[in-house]
Amino acid sequence: MPTRLCGEYGPRCFLSEVASLDAAEKVHTADLPEYDSTLVYAGAEVPELYNVLKALGRCPEHYKTVASIKSGWLHLAVAKGEELLFANVFRAPAFSTAQYFIFNVMKSLQMNLEMSSVYFLSPLTREEKLSMYRYLKSVERL
Repeated sequence: MPTRLCGEYGPRCFLSEVASLDAAEKVHTADLPEYDSTLVYAGAEVPELYNVLKALGRCPEHYKTVASIKSGWLHLAVAKGEELLFANVFRAPAFSTAQYFIFNVMKSLQMNLEMSSVYFLSPLTREEKLSMYRYLKSVERL
């Protein structure tokens, strides 16, 4: 969420709008000053999405797409230069489901798939990488 909203409404208020929170559950934040944003989350660990968001800065392209697949979840972020366009987590029990979400997000942002690269923090099998290559300029590991 934009950092200004985090201070204005409070992280618990924001997170309770999109997720069920137990009254005793602690809400944490992780600052992302490069995007003037704050990641709001519940739980003991910083979510994988934080690592994905931090990795955007290591992508050389102007349009940056970074993904990670961990424990059946796709963590995905897209930025245009210094502007964060998208960040979310999707349930993706199969790689084809992860592909669907990646391509759907890129198309909804009107990105040209044939001219785009996707960077993964998680390893891909040879078959998964080849499947992505059919649609993208490149598939890289960060």
